[in-house]
Amino acid sequence: MEESYERTQKTFLRITFGSIAAIVAFVALIWGGHDIYLRWQERRLVHRATAAFEQGDYRTASLAARTVLALKANSVGASRVMAALGERMGDRGAVGWRQKVAQLQPQSSEDILEWARSAVLFHDLPTAERALAQVPETARESVGYHAACALVAQGRHETTRAEREWTAAIRLAPNETAYQLQLGILQVTSSDPAQQAAGKKTLEDLRNDSHQRLAATRALISQGIASHEDGRQLTALARELQGYPDATLTDKILYLDFMHQIQDPAFSSYLTEMEKTSAQSSLALTQLLSWMSTKNLNLVAADFIKTVPDETLAKWPVPLAVADIYLHLKDWPKLVAVTKGANWKQDFMRHAFLAHALRAQDKGAAAEGEWAAAMKDASSDGNSLLALVSLLSEWRWEKELVEALWALTKHPEKQNEALATLYQHFAKNSDTAGLYRVLLRLAEADPLNLDVQNNLAQISLLLNAQPDEARRIAADIHKQKPANPAYATTYAYALLTKGGLRDAQKIMESLTSEQLRDPAVSTYYGICLAAAKDPRAREFLENGRNAVLLPEEKALLEKALSRLSP
Repeated sequence: MEESYERTQKTFLRITFGSIAAIVAFVALIWGGHDIYLRWQERRLVHRATAAFEQGDYRTASLAARTVLALKANSVGASRVMAALGERMGDRGAVGWRQKVAQLQPQSSEDILEWARSAVLFHDLPTAERALAQVPETARESVGYHAACALVAQGRHETTRAEREWTAAIRLAPNETAYQLQLGILQVTSSDPAQQAAGKKTLEDLRNDSHQRLAATRALISQGIASHEDGRQLTALARELQGYPDATLTDKILYLDFMHQIQDPAFSSYLTEMEKTSAQSSLALTQLLSWMSTKNLNLVAADFIKTVPDETLAKWPVPLAVADIYLHLKDWPKLVAVTKGANWKQDFMRHAFLAHALRAQDKGAAAEGEWAAAMKDASSDGNSLLALVSLLSEWRWEKELVEALWALTKHPEKQNEALATLYQHFAKNSDTAGLYRVLLRLAEADPLNLDVQNNLAQISLLLNAQPDEARRIAADIHKQKPANPAYATTYAYALLTKGGLRDAQKIMESLTSEQLRDPAVSTYYGICLAAAKDPRAREFLENGRNAVLLPEEKALLEKALSRLSP
């Protein structure tokens, strides 16, 4: 009985543990199978995304890559596709994708170099340099590393270093004509006649290479324009350029431009030919109309527009180019006709052009309504606001330009650019209050920038806005860099506004005589000397008249001069 019980117990335990083992094995099988399935899906979809990208089907490529990333966030293949798409479409996010791949593949020097090259493409040189610093020592004699370093050096305008790096790349890959092209372009822009001649020879030689002749010829034309070479020689180069099988519409318009400049008898017939071919493509038509507008051929363009089918004129971005033609002709009824109630891809532009036409016809209330609609439609997108800013700059609508720029500062990726433009605008117009508003934002965005902090302290003192805080900032900055004449001047004026004449004069006299002769510094030194009734003040104040001064500074200078009057 007892033996039977033990056998039963052992059998039960074997069944129990066997069942558990079977369940564990089953779960492992399912999990392993799921993992195998995910890897298969990843390979399949990455292959599909890559193939679609190579065929120019960017929508499919993006969809396939994003599907992979939804399944596996750290997919290297999908991240590479997203980076390539960003680079092709001009999206700065590509740099982030390249960085992600480099982090996932830290031993892949090629992926790190791709990260650097992508950063250069989007003019992010600090990121490019950070990427190059991560390239393993064993890969720093590779052709790719030297080429990437050359690109960064060019971006930094370090010509000697760039030439050295391209030369190293060519030494390692003597048959790589793309590197020869880059070196030739670099040399041909040199101020050294010998270097320029060497670059020109390289580019002339590359015109015999079917892969590089287009870029080499373009570079020779650009160099010729910069050097003010004979227009007929450049026209001959442009004629050859536009005849290449891979020439673009831009190349053809360049030839058209040269023909227009030298008043070539064949200009009209070539323009007619261009009109016929461009009418088949909305982008080509837009490009040609825009060129005609810049060359003041608006009447010719208006006649050409009459021959283009309505369905072609309706395709974006043609309506924008057509509106610009009518604006330059000041044909307000036609401008209203092509904008009012029309269907534009960028509706904020339509509202802006309509506002211009209505304002020109003294329909102020209606124009204000259209402008408000333009701002409302553009405000949510930084690129739209940037396009609007460009338009307003061309039209010289100062009030609206400032409004659009302040709206642009709300977009982090455009903030610095917008604030810099606002600063230049207010400085040009001697608007001290406007400068103060901008400097507050700049100081908030970059609190470690001493130049910004110094300017904020100076403007604050001139406006008597938070003067105690301005004095504290001025003292702190001067303490960090006492030899800086701008910082010393601001600190001295801060002391003077608090009655510290002796200390202010001491700070100013710590500067060199050359520094004191700078008109901007002279102004404040003269103010200090005038407060001390020092006869030397007049000389420095008169020199200060040569400085670009704000209204408040001019008032201080004149007040100081009046103290010296007998």
